Amino acid sequence: MGVQNTIPALKLTSKEKPNYVEMDIHETKDHQFVVMHDENLEELAGINKAPYQLTLKQLTKITVRENGHHAKIASFDNYLKTANKLHQKLLVEIKVTPHDSKNMTKLFVDRYEKTLLKHHDRIHTLSYPVVTQLKQLAPKLFVSFILPYNLTFPETKANAYTMEATTLDSSFIANADKHKQEVYAWTVDDTDQMDQMNVYGRQCHHY
Repeated sequence: MGVQNTIPALKLTSKEKPNYVEMDIHETKDHQFVVMHDENLEELAGINKAPYQLTLKQLTKITVRENGHHAKIASFDNYLKTANKLHQKLLVEIKVTPHDSKNMTKLFVDRYEKTLLKHHDRIHTLSYPVVTQLKQLAPKLFVSFILPYNLTFPETKANAYTMEATTLDSSFIANADKHKQEVYAWTVDDTDQMDQMNVYGRQCHHY
């Protein structure tokens, strides 16, 4: 399917007409957003640098390689424009590091809220502060809180929870339903790629 998180891979995946394509973004050194899963470019590009250490212009000149495929790293702007042209909805994971700017969430909302709402894209993140900020700054955005483990049911303003399928149980789903929240369950391929995803709760979508 091409190199993960690249525009050629998006075009190929969209032909299968999934409800959503899950992808990841990082903030760059110059406070832009780049489409990238890993916190380091070593594995896909052979460069020992993190997205926050490079500008968007530097990052988008880099070629990434995976499974015999290669492509340029994409800016979130270009990836989003391509998805909109393809009428492909996105599930955007906001990756967070200690190096992000203090107003990273506000920058994201200011730039992308309108187009994300217009095209019915959704967001999820492992960061509870980012979930909270998103719901404060842009209450209409659909935001899911990623939970690595099912330890206890959290009380949050999130629209949904994203969880690894093997940790999910009927009690959690019932709690989510009671709070009018959805549950996204993914099965882990290798690494932490979200390979298949199902949604339980009030609305049931299949990924």
